[in-house]
Amino acid sequence: MNRSLFFATLTLLLLAVVGCAEEVPPQRTVEVVVDEVVLEPYQPRSQYVGRLQAQDDVTIEARITGYLLSREFVEGEVVQAGDVLYTIEASEYEAALARARADLAAAVANQANALRNYKRGEDLLPKGAISEAEMDDLIARKLDADARIESARAQVTSAEVNLGFTTIRAPITGRIGRSTASVGDLVGPNTGYLTTLVSDDPIEALFQISEATYVAAVGRGFGRELEADFVRRLEVTLQLTNGTVYQEVGRIDYFANRIDRTTGTLEARALIPNPHSQLLPGQYVQVILQDTHLLEGLFLPQAAVQADQQGSFVLIVDGGSTVERRNVALGDRREDMVLVRQGVHEGDRVIVRGLQQVRPGMPVKVKSIHAMEPQG
Repeated sequence: MNRSLFFATLTLLLLAVVGCAEEVPPQRTVEVVVDEVVLEPYQPRSQYVGRLQAQDDVTIEARITGYLLSREFVEGEVVQAGDVLYTIEASEYEAALARARADLAAAVANQANALRNYKRGEDLLPKGAISEAEMDDLIARKLDADARIESARAQVTSAEVNLGFTTIRAPITGRIGRSTASVGDLVGPNTGYLTTLVSDDPIEALFQISEATYVAAVGRGFGRELEADFVRRLEVTLQLTNGTVYQEVGRIDYFANRIDRTTGTLEARALIPNPHSQLLPGQYVQVILQDTHLLEGLFLPQAAVQADQQGSFVLIVDGGSTVERRNVALGDRREDMVLVRQGVHEGDRVIVRGLQQVRPGMPVKVKSIHAMEPQG
């Protein structure tokens, strides 16, 4: 190959390479859809696992020993305070009361006689008709008769009380449980309980608040001086295990005075109206606390939130149309929006569509989600 042909061939190759380089298309700018971080009023709410218990839970026992004569209730039904539940055979206690009253009558007669002799002695002693020793004996007999009266009266009272215990009445209004004794059984203080009685309106919901939640509440200004007002304005609702929300609204009536060192939680209790006995002691529920006062907070779409080993984050588009990562601390969720406690500002544009195509630092073309909504 001659020299001129070599240079001609080399020139053609260089021109071909330059032509190919000029044909590379420019990098395509990715289009993303954004929505804005908005400042909106909201009612703070929190949710805890709770267990229901009766406000009054009474164990019914026999106070005296005897044979059970009757059971006057239907198991599982509501009984009123004062209703008769059981009767115990009373003849032994009626006889004991009769003996006690007879002893009292004898003591009264003995006291009257001792009093008459004492008064005679008071008249005879100045005349020298009786000695000082005889007078001392009359005084002792009078005092003994007085004491016997008090003892006899106490015996009557005790016998009346025991006779009263042969009728067992409901101490509160509530729902009664299964009877453990049958008519004819010998019952008494050592035979165990006869049944149980629980109140059901209102009913108590016990739940535990974590130490972190309590500290966060104090940090938001709920100190000792504001605690009573804050608790009074909290509404308590219950979510049942089937997901339905119980219609009655309750109030908190108790916070423990210390944090449990074993669990790191603070015990709280709410009173819930239960007029139709729909809630039962021992039932597990979700306790929802909602502040009736409105607060303001930053909200962004749940669709914008992602998570990795560093935690939750969103991708925003800055003023130069460049993607930027922001780590966020999230709060309560409200429909398709989520409360953001830290990491963004009002008006920030967060990417809600096209997240898989972009990375921090990339330039993007922005389209607002509101521009895509159909006009009404």
